[in-house]
Amino acid sequence: MAIAGGLVLASLVLLTFADVILRYFYSDPLRGRQDIIEMGMVLSLLLAAPYTWRVNGHISVDLYASLPLFALEKLRVWLIKLSVAGVFCLIAYRAWWAAEDAALFNEATNMIGISHKPFILAIMAMSCFHAAMIMLECFLSSYNPNDLDYDE
Repeated sequence: MAIAGGLVLASLVLLTFADVILRYFYSDPLRGRQDIIEMGMVLSLLLAAPYTWRVNGHISVDLYASLPLFALEKLRVWLIKLSVAGVFCLIAYRAWWAAEDAALFNEATNMIGISHKPFILAIMAMSCFHAAMIMLECFLSSYNPNDLDYDE
């Protein structure tokens, strides 16, 4: 998914470069370039989000290194993962309704009429996938026999 997101982003860079060249030298910009870039950025962002989460590439502010007790630290990490999964479930739920509205009102981009519905469905699918991966991480991290301390 990260490779696909990178390919979409590279394609958008090439499209922008071609548009600038055509505009500067021929005074003939590409029609609908902004619509394509707007929709492409949606895909690029959604394809990169699970990879960014997986490699801890998101921006965070560490107020403290970790909680003093291992059990509390594990609970904190688990609650953060559950809250992020909940946010992505909410995004998927709202995208479901937005896709229905987009189909009902024939929503599309302004210049060349790219339909919004496939992109909204992509938002829904990627959000569901990301939430499922985070929930799987929670399940796998809670079932680690090496974390159990039988001496206490």
